[in-house]
Amino acid sequence: MSGAPNPGEFSVAKSWFGDLILVPPEDGSRFPVSFMYDGKDSATLLPAWKVKRSEARSKAERRHSLSLTDPATGLQLSCELTIFDDFPAVEWVAYFKNTGTEDTPIISDIQPLDVLFPAARELSCRLHHAKGSDCKIDDFAPLETTLRPTDQLRLAARLGRSSNGTLPFFNLEMGESGVIGAIGWTGGWAATFKRGEEGICVRAGMEETHLRLHPGEEIRTPRILLLFWEQDRLHGHNMLRRFILAHHTPHPNGEFLQAPICNAVWGENTAPQQIAKARWWKEKDLPLDCYWIDAGWHGDGPFKEDSTVFNSDWWKHVGNWWPNKTTYPEGLKSIGDALKEIGYGFVLWLEPERVFKDTFFTRKHPEWLLGHIGDSYLFNLGLPEARQAITDLLSDLITEGGITCYRQDFNTDPAPFWNAADAPDRVGMSEIRHIEGLYAFWDELLERHPGLTIDNCSSGGRRIDLETVSRSIPLWRSDFQCWPNFDPIGMQGQTHGLAMWVPLSTGCCDRPDTYAFRSALGPGLVITTNIYERDPSPHFPVDWLRERLCEQVDLRKYFYGDFYPLLSFSLADDSWAAWQFHRPDLDEGMILALRRPKSPFVKIVVTPHAIDPDVDYEFHWVDQDEFQLGEGKAFAASGIGIEIPDKPGTMLVRYRRFAQE
Repeated sequence: MSGAPNPGEFSVAKSWFGDLILVPPEDGSRFPVSFMYDGKDSATLLPAWKVKRSEARSKAERRHSLSLTDPATGLQLSCELTIFDDFPAVEWVAYFKNTGTEDTPIISDIQPLDVLFPAARELSCRLHHAKGSDCKIDDFAPLETTLRPTDQLRLAARLGRSSNGTLPFFNLEMGESGVIGAIGWTGGWAATFKRGEEGICVRAGMEETHLRLHPGEEIRTPRILLLFWEQDRLHGHNMLRRFILAHHTPHPNGEFLQAPICNAVWGENTAPQQIAKARWWKEKDLPLDCYWIDAGWHGDGPFKEDSTVFNSDWWKHVGNWWPNKTTYPEGLKSIGDALKEIGYGFVLWLEPERVFKDTFFTRKHPEWLLGHIGDSYLFNLGLPEARQAITDLLSDLITEGGITCYRQDFNTDPAPFWNAADAPDRVGMSEIRHIEGLYAFWDELLERHPGLTIDNCSSGGRRIDLETVSRSIPLWRSDFQCWPNFDPIGMQGQTHGLAMWVPLSTGCCDRPDTYAFRSALGPGLVITTNIYERDPSPHFPVDWLRERLCEQVDLRKYFYGDFYPLLSFSLADDSWAAWQFHRPDLDEGMILALRRPKSPFVKIVVTPHAIDPDVDYEFHWVDQDEFQLGEGKAFAASGIGIEIPDKPGTMLVRYRRFAQE
């Protein structure tokens, strides 16, 4: 089944929205936002609060504003809610504001998602979720947990980064229907799933809140998305992909965001070397969107001819955000000008939230920092003056260098800094202000620099959530690919796992090998084959690279379509991996199969999805340049055989609706 919604799903979403949002029950127990206030459960308090509603309609959605105000203390709970016309989805953000003249009593255990999904005792219920990034081969691996009566499961991010260890998405399958949830919060979050006699109670929010608000003070909570599906779980996942592309994907300059093909290069090269490498790509007629300069370009460290990320002191200069005068004596402008002339975009790495000791901000503005913990500080984006200063600084760098993609790394866990800064009656405030500040920081950069792309790297893929994918794209989805002897199986697993939830991300190829290259195929691609070489390699297999990159360019449109795993997820080196990307609007797509190095099997048979049984299709085995024409129902019934004699090896199959001329 495709990712197109059906009428029954819209009916469920509208009914849910009407029952729980538009007409909250008198006891308040079914309102989807819960909290404790002065030691009392919000369910017992909300019926006595003053209610105000408003509604507005925009393209493909209806927006509702709902506010409830405590007449005694002036605490106001506001919800900005959206129900969509083109997807069976409901989304909201809750805010708390003190409209009174004194500090509020303690607000605690704020849960912007607190709902019960009815499920009969005999119904089979399973929760589908995924690991986050952990710098391991199983990053983003899909997980499944059966929820039996009285079962309880808790999911949480680790130490303040939203996809650190656990991805903030879930799919609750209840018989032949279900609901996908997404949590939009780039800090720490936790979700619990508890099955009782009446159904499954789902609660989600920040890990800990215990705070009072000063007069006039306001905070926001994590964004919550619920998307309802029927019949087929993969159908639900593909609806999510389509929904995120439609409503939560940046559109720079009004155009659909194109994940770039990049060459990532170490920053501690000289400017002439960087320009020469970029020109080498152009002279060799290699398809490339962006030239990527990573860490090592900044600060005042002495130049080291053979430096790499592993043997240099680049990390000691995190906080000194100016080009090194030895390697870039004219700043970044000469690089940006050269790349613009060549026709390439410019990706630049920075890490503004982490500040190492004895760098600029520790000397000049220690009041803008939290910590220290060890040798590091946290730049406090929750302070408006600090955020404005870092925004201006980075905006000037972007302008000077003509940066087209700002790559924001974050190689520390922020939760210890936040926790240390919070007073006992303000637990959660430092995190809330920092995350609000992060969104404001990114939003202002995007406003100042139309067309700018943001890469949300955080030690590789540890900040992937609904809010970050609305502003950015994970161009480096795991630091597992940084290490020597990186295994392409890990990249395959990342594609299989992450594509179920997030449509846009880029894989990485670190060697001139077709199996490794195709393991990384996706909406965009990062080439790191010669990242530490100072000069273009005269022995690099240019013809191979050109063929592969042209293939990537030709295939990239399919990754914006529906995704179907064709084999069960596995990271075993004696198995295969295979999946399909299908563009329903074009009625064409691709199947990629990868035979791993110890697999004893030469051939598999897979059944393609989304094939119209009444239409003829042409299948093209790309590597043998062989074609097969047949009815869709024949391919759907018997599948297609894929044979790969080499191990490791790969096979690419393209197909399209056959139109007779």
